[in-house]
Amino acid sequence: MKFHWSKIVLTIVLLLAIVLVVLTLTHNPWPQQNAKPQFPLPDSAIVHMSEAIQIPTISPEDTLHIDTIHFQKFNAFLSQAYPLIHQHLTKTVANGFSYIFKWQGLDQTLAPIILMGHYDVVPVEHASLNMWKYPPFSGSVSDKAIWGRGSVDDKSGVIAILETIEELLKEGYQPKRTIFLCFGHNEESTGTGAMAIVDTLQNWGVKADLVIDEGGEISTEKLKDVPRPIAFIGVAEKGYATFQLQVNIPGGHSSKPAKETSIDVLAKALYQLRSKQMRAQITAPVATFLNRAGASSSNFLNKMIFTNQWFFGPIDKRILGVTAESNAMIRTTIVPTILESGVRENVIPTIATAIINSRILTGETTQDVLKFMKNVINDSRVDIKITGDFNTEPSSATDVQGPAFLAVQQAISDVVSNVIPVPYIMIGATDSRNYRKISNGVVNFSALQDSKGYHGINERLPIADFTRCYNFYRYLISNSAALVHP
Repeated sequence: MKFHWSKIVLTIVLLLAIVLVVLTLTHNPWPQQNAKPQFPLPDSAIVHMSEAIQIPTISPEDTLHIDTIHFQKFNAFLSQAYPLIHQHLTKTVANGFSYIFKWQGLDQTLAPIILMGHYDVVPVEHASLNMWKYPPFSGSVSDKAIWGRGSVDDKSGVIAILETIEELLKEGYQPKRTIFLCFGHNEESTGTGAMAIVDTLQNWGVKADLVIDEGGEISTEKLKDVPRPIAFIGVAEKGYATFQLQVNIPGGHSSKPAKETSIDVLAKALYQLRSKQMRAQITAPVATFLNRAGASSSNFLNKMIFTNQWFFGPIDKRILGVTAESNAMIRTTIVPTILESGVRENVIPTIATAIINSRILTGETTQDVLKFMKNVINDSRVDIKITGDFNTEPSSATDVQGPAFLAVQQAISDVVSNVIPVPYIMIGATDSRNYRKISNGVVNFSALQDSKGYHGINERLPIADFTRCYNFYRYLISNSAALVHP
């Protein structure tokens, strides 16, 4: 009898293996498609990109201390560099330095599309200045790239959009549907510029079929076993929440410490919090990403694991949990970012405080994170509360079979041969989260390839990337004419 059961088990295992192999072999790779002919960059594009970088539109945390001179200078630069846009499009200013340009379409029955970005930049650490190959606000053109802070994030998007529209105007092109160009001035801090833009559009009754913002990009490096470029297209944003942990235990002289101090209790709480993670979930966008990318893997085992999630789901989660970026795609993250306690070395502090930042996965809420933290820390001496000026719940997800996603997907295929377009969840926050009030077609994508220096040292925009961005917007505008309102 024992042999009989062993034989049955062996047969089941063999049949399961056959099923998995057959399903894997019949899971075809994403169709290959050659890119369309590419337009050359306008003669002025590189000069304009360099000039834009030279204007240090730094977005401070404290918006009351914004350097308005540089933002006024950028506005003047736009007027000088893009005369046709200012002649043929109507310009509206929102919240002082954010801009809306309206390009009236031929067919008023069609919902508009929105091309958006932000022109503010993060500061440069003074201590890192000597590590830059070229000064961060020089806009130097060298080594087939344009160098400087903001060249990638996000003046590449803003200038590429403007160059595209200016050139189309020169060619006498008229869009079938209305196109809005929306540029925020403080995405890197509060995002109030984008909020004001959306409020204005709402007052105008605008409902857009497509909103395209910075976000995902093209990569040839992230998945080594997939021998084709992969375009990561953001279709949703994680939520954002900040929490304060505070412990209040009477301190005293450092020569006679109690068994536990406020710092001890807080340190233990942080250790507990970092030792456990919220549960992993493969959301619909990530499942589609694994299927599309996995089907083109040159490693048969990886192809089997990623395209048969019904069986290998737990293994998929474990694999994705290895790196910080892929782990953030499948779970809510929680991490301490600020610690405060003490006044001098010989005084035991009474109060110890930690600030915790969380990026919340679709399907979970700020309250879920709060409950998780309380259960994990399990210490009534640790007071936990929601804090911060900016907290948002996870966004809804744009339909990967919807017209907005399909238009972006096609535009990517028009500029990158044999690309695999995959949806994913944005792990960072962008201005586009505000636009979901007026559109079900918000998509995050920049036609950059493995961008360099993002928020770091030696940020630079390869001219090949700039050219691709320009062509992407040209083809997207052309493709958007055929968008069908859902």
